[in-house]
Amino acid sequence: MNGIVFDIQNYAIYDGPGIRTLIFLKGCPLNCVWCQNPESQKLNPQISYFKEKCLLCESCVKSCPNDALKLINDEIVRDEDLCTVCGNCVEACPNNVMEKIGKERSVEELVEIVLRDKPFYDNSGGGVTITGGEPTMQTNFLLELLKLLKKKGIHTAIETCGYFNEDLIENLVENVDLFLFDIKHINSNIHKDFTGVKNDRILNNFKKLFLKVGNERIIPRIPLIPGVNTDLNTLNETALYLKCLNYSGPIHLMPYNKLAKTKYEKIGMGALYRDMGDLTDHKLIEITKIFEQYSFKVIINH
Repeated sequence: MNGIVFDIQNYAIYDGPGIRTLIFLKGCPLNCVWCQNPESQKLNPQISYFKEKCLLCESCVKSCPNDALKLINDEIVRDEDLCTVCGNCVEACPNNVMEKIGKERSVEELVEIVLRDKPFYDNSGGGVTITGGEPTMQTNFLLELLKLLKKKGIHTAIETCGYFNEDLIENLVENVDLFLFDIKHINSNIHKDFTGVKNDRILNNFKKLFLKVGNERIIPRIPLIPGVNTDLNTLNETALYLKCLNYSGPIHLMPYNKLAKTKYEKIGMGALYRDMGDLTDHKLIEITKIFEQYSFKVIINH
């Protein structure tokens, strides 16, 4: 079984216990205005273009079998309707200006890749974390990958936005050792304003997962986005929600950063990039104290 993978990162230490390999799957049902991986949103592969490095040699234009590329006003313009993402332009470019984002890979191929680092997992208590995008968008591929990883004795984790079909919960519980579960905003209407969807399904899935796996196998992660969810009332409501569920494990705080701007530009989404502002050290300390007042252990993941 094949899936669309857009990145594999080795020796990660922030997305689950120990030393881990991160597998990034394409596709996401949310459209967060602060998205840090905009190249993950579309399920299908796409071609990025780093305009600042372009020599305007037109090698890519000449290589395209569908005439999808043209040089217009000192810039290579791609007709998305004609482009089949064949990758000819990527191969033809002498300056690595273009990149194919998303590659079809088989479950077996991925497991073979991660098994090379199994000694590191075993020595550190690590494993594999599947992220994205939203991993559950490629449901069948995700489950097959998880099953084979488990069969090989590898600890599995997924990073999820929580917006998936409730029917998937039983299979996930059976095959995932750790859930890194995003809670972006406790208010459903505000959640929709900034992500495109309400949070009812997300909170329902978190509750059902927590009741099945307990504190040891699920960690709420809160992206801290200035102007969205960093006000004290919202954070108090989030902490209270978790406390009322009797959750008593750690909480990961994920401060917003501005490093995604270049990513937006490279995939032709530069106009959609939004600078969400700065999160000061003082504000981060203030936020941390809120969750600590509810007796939560806070871990800050930059």
